[in-house]
Amino acid sequence: MDNILLALAGTSFFKYAAYMYMSKRSYQCVGTVSELYLYPVKSCKGLKVNSLRCTRLGVEYDGMYDRHWVFATEKDGQWITQRQEPRMALISISLHGDEVHFDAPGMTTLKLPKDPKKDQCKVKKVQVKMDIIDSLDCGTEAAAWISKFLGRKMCLHYSPSDMEKRDAVNAQKLWSHDAKKGDLFAFSDYCAYMMLSQSGLDELNNRLAEPVTCLNFRSNIIVKGCPPYDEDEWDVIKIRKAKFRNIDACTRCILTTVDPFKGEKSKDEEPLKTLQTYRAFEPYPPSKPLFGIHLANDVEDVIHVGDPIYAIRK
Repeated sequence: MDNILLALAGTSFFKYAAYMYMSKRSYQCVGTVSELYLYPVKSCKGLKVNSLRCTRLGVEYDGMYDRHWVFATEKDGQWITQRQEPRMALISISLHGDEVHFDAPGMTTLKLPKDPKKDQCKVKKVQVKMDIIDSLDCGTEAAAWISKFLGRKMCLHYSPSDMEKRDAVNAQKLWSHDAKKGDLFAFSDYCAYMMLSQSGLDELNNRLAEPVTCLNFRSNIIVKGCPPYDEDEWDVIKIRKAKFRNIDACTRCILTTVDPFKGEKSKDEEPLKTLQTYRAFEPYPPSKPLFGIHLANDVEDVIHVGDPIYAIRK
């Protein structure tokens, strides 16, 4: 009799364990899309929009892909970001039919075709971190414009959707990550998508003397309706038919200290300094706190502000 009871108890335990595992591996509504951003040019102002097309190469809006343009040094093609030139935060981008316009304080408007063609541009190498890839040099007018604004010899590079891309699986990190071969992107730091929760930003601001906005973190998708940092635990994410994988936590650096409205680094190194006190976890370096997540796209679709977000937890 005791053996029968033990067998029944064991069967019940395994059924319960299987139920809990399957529950954990099913989609749950975890929040709502509250804001969407496209950053066409690496380290320049973004565009706040109501919808975005999610593609394997990143978000796209009105023919512009996220971070498919980058400024680089004229001499050796090294990419330049707000880390070196915080005034890049003051460069605004606007879309006008087939043109993209660049504006900055004290500068006339630079007008370029939204999708420069290979037969109209020189193909040049640009170095982004450890990667060296082909890109289109957008010409002398663009080079003169950015060189005048930043006071150094620069060029503007563009990566058409059909040109060579970087692959997140090749990222050289001190920790493991879950990118797969074919997780392609152009000039982002690591991959095609970033997502963070509004509640996490609110929690951070409760610790700061001077609040910051989501613009300090330059994420594409802002989520509301979930607990702070709940996105850390999401494995697979679905918005409408668009499907994403969480491939790594987003480690933060000095770029977060650039005031997006002034184009200046904060003297007190905030909000990075505060994040380092409570969002630094192994195996990531203590200097690189976690804030938001990196995503790769597996199924494309158009998403909208107000869409519910579903996730399978890790």
